[in-house]
Amino acid sequence: MKRTNIMLTENQHKTIKAYARKEGKTLGNMVRDALDVVYKKKDILERRKQTALNAYGEGLISLGKLAEILGLDPVSARLYLKDLGIPLQVQDRSGAAGDAADA
Repeated sequence: MKRTNIMLTENQHKTIKAYARKEGKTLGNMVRDALDVVYKKKDILERRKQTALNAYGEGLISLGKLAEILGLDPVSARLYLKDLGIPLQVQDRSGAAGDAADA
């Protein structure tokens, strides 16, 4: 393990100490557990987002489905793709009709 110092507000310190006492853990254990929860969740979300972007880029999912996965509306999803330099996929009529039916 590596030792590091962190600064907590009075309220943060009081709150985490109370939880540590209640759970029978040390303050350090509580901080490590919190970091694990937050950053593992971020890693999972980042992988899911990247998988969805790859699927969209390969034409496996529609813009509407991509927007849903990313938690965006379709217009924001288009702007997001533009910012990333990912071209919009052109759908044929049957694909567009299927998206309309799913909406």
